[in-house]
Amino acid sequence: MTRSTWKNWGGNQAFGAARIVAPKTEDEAISLVRNAVANKQAVRVAGSGHSFTPIVETSGLLLDLSRLAGVISTDIVQMQAQVLAGSQIAALGEPLWKKHLSIANQGDIDVQSIAGAVATGTKGSGSNFGSMSSIVSSIRVVNGLGEVVDIDEGDPEALRAAQVSLGMLGPALRIGLKLVPAYRLKEENMILPMSEVFRQWNYLLSEYRHFSFWWMPTDRSAHLYKLGEVPADHCFVKLLRELPYEEDDVPSGEVNNRTDRAYRIYPDGTTVAEFHELEYMVDATNAREAVEAMHALMLKRFPHEISPLQVRWQKADQGFLSPQGGRDSTSISVSGEIGRDYQPFLKAVNEELRPFSARPHWGKLHFLDRARVRELYPDYDRFEAIRHRMDPHNLFLNRHLAELFG
Repeated sequence: MTRSTWKNWGGNQAFGAARIVAPKTEDEAISLVRNAVANKQAVRVAGSGHSFTPIVETSGLLLDLSRLAGVISTDIVQMQAQVLAGSQIAALGEPLWKKHLSIANQGDIDVQSIAGAVATGTKGSGSNFGSMSSIVSSIRVVNGLGEVVDIDEGDPEALRAAQVSLGMLGPALRIGLKLVPAYRLKEENMILPMSEVFRQWNYLLSEYRHFSFWWMPTDRSAHLYKLGEVPADHCFVKLLRELPYEEDDVPSGEVNNRTDRAYRIYPDGTTVAEFHELEYMVDATNAREAVEAMHALMLKRFPHEISPLQVRWQKADQGFLSPQGGRDSTSISVSGEIGRDYQPFLKAVNEELRPFSARPHWGKLHFLDRARVRELYPDYDRFEAIRHRMDPHNLFLNRHLAELFG
């Protein structure tokens, strides 16, 4: 039998599926899943391919939901919207803006599908704002019995399981999002010595809506993420202030000093795959200590690694498998260059952050096993109870996920 090949954007994950199908309607997607369930065939969903981990891999049916895209409805009073699961984040900004609504926070890249971003706990930065998953108010999935299930705030246990599920509850068809009034952002990005970032740490966190930074261990580091020229031991600091909605708004300013609609300002990350990334979340109260430990590790043990160290903040949420579950968090990420043996470096980072009870971004490289997942996620058993109910035959697991769950 000829198999269909799938490959992620980073080029480190590839596999052959029995079929890759892109349904045009929800009904077609439901029919495909029901047929797979009837034949006890494994099912996974491909988002935009921005994960570095093998969470998409399947030997069975791989669904491409990119044709299930668009805003279904908006509620201005409740400040919510229903969107199709395959919608790219980038495609939601304009239609929501026209309804005077915005997503509260976004990451540096916006080409992911909303379902993929939610399933893996994707986020931006801002100590008052949670991840994409934290704003999910409802989600419609097809479960492992072929049933269409609408999960919402009427079943908080199921919703907290569904907010970050890695696709293990079934393919998502539509997602309800809690939104905020439309807003603009003003960039005040700058380059600062690492010592100055440490000195202004608390001020920058309290003064700006969004504060994040990339520390550069070498003069070449900024090139990996296309951040311009930044000297060694300096930081590219991303600072955003919120401005109110304007009916006849006009973009202004140059790069790093722009003013525009929020959804146009957030994305500034490269979409060219030159690295494979690891990102762990630590308790925000331990952020500075963790960053100092990473700073020392990279300078003393890995002086030839050029990866920047990216640092961001997120508000706590209640998702059972959320990296931010139950604690305000600070995310710390590094990358390995494609074509180099980066495993010793990333494994050392994993061990350096282990004492901080660091939790991974599920779509990025990590070194967790089942015992460590259980240790890090106090609601692991609650998630597993929901997962068993939704997928009693484990059709939505693959080899990677079965090592951690199931």
